[in-house]
Amino acid sequence: MTSYRVPSRVAYVVEDDSEGPATVYLMTLPDGAPAVLRDSAAVIWVVAAEGEDDVAGAVAELVGMPVEEVSAEVERFLDELVQLGVLEVDDANHRAPEAS
Repeated sequence: MTSYRVPSRVAYVVEDDSEGPATVYLMTLPDGAPAVLRDSAAVIWVVAAEGEDDVAGAVAELVGMPVEEVSAEVERFLDELVQLGVLEVDDANHRAPEAS
């Protein structure tokens, strides 16, 4: 499993909405463009930013769907967030697959 963390140069605010999913406001400091994540995008980022090892599993549980139905899209979005620089792989917690 892979865990993630928020890079030190990223500022963010998570706005909880009692009527629905959170909204996340992100910006790479000092001069990055602001970004807004809503709905499932916000859920994925928050779960990953909290250091969850099984992001797809946690997201599936939160949205009430089978992990098989969400895992590919969650992994694709996590890769995109890393490429954008608003998440990074936490190498200290990254475990290599076990050899068989």
